[in-house]
Amino acid sequence: MLDSLRQFSFVSVVFRLSLATLAGGIVGYGRSKKSQPAGFRTYIICCIGAALATLSALYEYEMLTGPWDMGISLKYDGARYSAAVISGIGFLAAGSILRIAHQQISGLTTAIGLFVAVCMGIAAGAGFYEAVIGALLILLFVLEGMYPLEGTWKRKTRYLTMLVSFEDITDIDLITDTLLAEEVEISEFELEQAKAGEDRTAIIWMRLPRENTSHSAVLSAVAELPCVSAVQELIS
Repeated sequence: MLDSLRQFSFVSVVFRLSLATLAGGIVGYGRSKKSQPAGFRTYIICCIGAALATLSALYEYEMLTGPWDMGISLKYDGARYSAAVISGIGFLAAGSILRIAHQQISGLTTAIGLFVAVCMGIAAGAGFYEAVIGALLILLFVLEGMYPLEGTWKRKTRYLTMLVSFEDITDIDLITDTLLAEEVEISEFELEQAKAGEDRTAIIWMRLPRENTSHSAVLSAVAELPCVSAVQELIS
């Protein structure tokens, strides 16, 4: 059955477009549930578009070697369609990357997810069904299955990035002394601009000691200070 679907026919074209729709829809649905910049319909359209570009290249080749054959030796490169699609998706992917508050970047996973969705569409259009199914399963595992594991792993590393809000700039010494008492190594300290009447905020990058890598203990020690109004761990 797979051999017949790999041949260029109306049934195989419909199947390849349907497979691209299914693959893009499954990935896009998971991203849509997380309220990501590119969601359900965006992934489907990207995947279908990539499959259609590949099918167009195959169709042109079939016609040039069939009804359009004029007996002239032509050099044909169908891969240029796929190359154009991969280059074009860069604009859409770049638009999904946003710089949010406190030097945090959002949208990197969405951008690379769109790139992989396009590649799955190209594979579906070319009839490489095993690659589409394999890539889809792996991508789902990475995006859905490894998401909670990544957060857990980052919270257990020796490196901690903390956002702290405090009342006055003179409180910085007390905050840094508290961190040093926890035997952490402060690698960078950035004070953010604050509007009149608002609390000051700072981002602190630090490394925890080998014998104590508890992020919650460091966060709690800073949060208990009377001058601190809020503490948050920043996880990119």
